[in-house]
Amino acid sequence: MRSKGIHYSLAVLISMGALGLSGCGGGDGDSARVAQTVDASKNGVTSIALADNPGYVHYKSFYQFELIGKDKDGKEINLTNKATWKISDPSLGSIKNGYLKAAGKEGQNNATISAAYAGLPTIERSVVISNANLESITIDASPSSGDECRNITFTAKAHFEGGLTLPYAMTWVVTEGKALASFKDPATGVLRTLNSGAIKITAQAPDNNNKVIQAEAKDVQIEDSLLSLTVESSKTGDIRDGETATLSVKGQYTSTVDPVDITDNATLSAAPTNLVAFDGAKITAQNGTAAGAKVVITGACGGESDGLELTVKEKQLKSIQIKNNNGGGTANLSVTEGNTLNLNVTATYIDDATKDDYTNNIFWEIDEERSADFNTSMISINSSGEVNVNSDLNLVQPITIYVNAEVRDASGNVLNGSGGAALKDDINITVNAN
Repeated sequence: MRSKGIHYSLAVLISMGALGLSGCGGGDGDSARVAQTVDASKNGVTSIALADNPGYVHYKSFYQFELIGKDKDGKEINLTNKATWKISDPSLGSIKNGYLKAAGKEGQNNATISAAYAGLPTIERSVVISNANLESITIDASPSSGDECRNITFTAKAHFEGGLTLPYAMTWVVTEGKALASFKDPATGVLRTLNSGAIKITAQAPDNNNKVIQAEAKDVQIEDSLLSLTVESSKTGDIRDGETATLSVKGQYTSTVDPVDITDNATLSAAPTNLVAFDGAKITAQNGTAAGAKVVITGACGGESDGLELTVKEKQLKSIQIKNNNGGGTANLSVTEGNTLNLNVTATYIDDATKDDYTNNIFWEIDEERSADFNTSMISINSSGEVNVNSDLNLVQPITIYVNAEVRDASGNVLNGSGGAALKDDINITVNAN
C-alpha cells in the first residue's frame, strides 16, 4: 500500500509538470517546482498573471513586480515570493522574488522578465530599461503634521522625461528644525520626531548627470500632544551581571486612549552609567554587587520623562574563601608583633568561575569569642583584610586569633550562596612575640 501511494504522488507531480525526466534544469529548479506544485494544490491555484506595472524601470533604479494567482472562484493569492523569476539579459539587471534591480547599464534597453509557477503557463512581460532623465521630485501632500515622539511617514514621486513617473532612490533631509526631528534612515521617508515645533523637509536624488534634483521643501508641524510617558522593562526588580533586559517607552497622547510605543523616538539613559550597557533598547547588567546596586533607567522625549529603578547584582555567589594576599594558602599563617598580615577573599560563582581579591560587601572581623585573650587596641583588622599587630603587645608566648570574612547586605545580614549556605569563611592565625 505504501509503495502504491508513492508511485501515485510521483505520477501526479509529473503530470502537472513539476518533475522533468530529461535531465535538464535539475537541482534547485526541480525542488522549486515541486514546492510550487504542492502549494498550488493546497491553495487551488488555477491561473497566474502579473499585477499592473508601468513596463518601465530606470537604469539606476528598481521595480517590485507581483505575481497574482487565482483559484477557480477568482480568489486572488499573492505568489510573488513563491514564483521562479528570470530576466532575459542579466547584464541589464537581476530579479529575485519579483524585485528587479537595474544594473546601471547606460542607454535605453529592452528586456523580458518571466515568472513561472507550478508548471502553469509562464508569464512574460517586456520591460524598457529606461535612461529617461530625472526632471523633478514632488513630495505627496499628506501628511503635513504629526504627533511629537512618533514617526511620520512621507512619500514622494520622481518624474522623468516623457512624462514617466517611476520608483527611484531618494535621500530625505530635514532642512529646518533638525533638533526636533531626523530621518533615521535617509533612504526612507520615515521621520523620527523628538519634540514639537515647525520643521521643513525635502527629498532629493541625482539625475543621469549626477546633478542633484531637489523637491520643494515641505512644511511639517509636529504637534505638542504627548501628555506623559512610562518606561517598562522585560525584567523588573533584580537583574544580575551578564543578564539582559529589553526596555520600552510608552507615550500617552491627547488623541489616543491606549499608550503608544515610542521607544524608537525616546532617549534612554542610566544613572549611574556604569551599571548597565546599552545596545539600543536592550541593556546588559554589569558591575553589580552581592547586595545589589541601584540604577535608574530614564526615558525622555518631548519634554516628558519617567524613571525605572532596577537592582544590579553580581552573578550569584556559591562560596567565598579567605586567602593570603600573595596567593598562598592560609594553613599555618602567622604574624609577629609590630607587623601586618594581608588577607583577601576569592569568590566562587554559581557557574564555578572565580574572582580573586573579591571585595564586594566583604565584612572582616576578629572573632573575639574564639580567639585567645588579647588587648583589642593592639590587634585589629581593617576593611581591606589587613591584620595589624602593635609592637607594644608584649606577648610572653604565641597566641591564636580567629578571623572571619562575611558577605553582608546593607542591613548587616549575612547573605546566602546559591546552595543556601551562608557566604562566610574563617581562618586561625598565630601571633608571635617579637
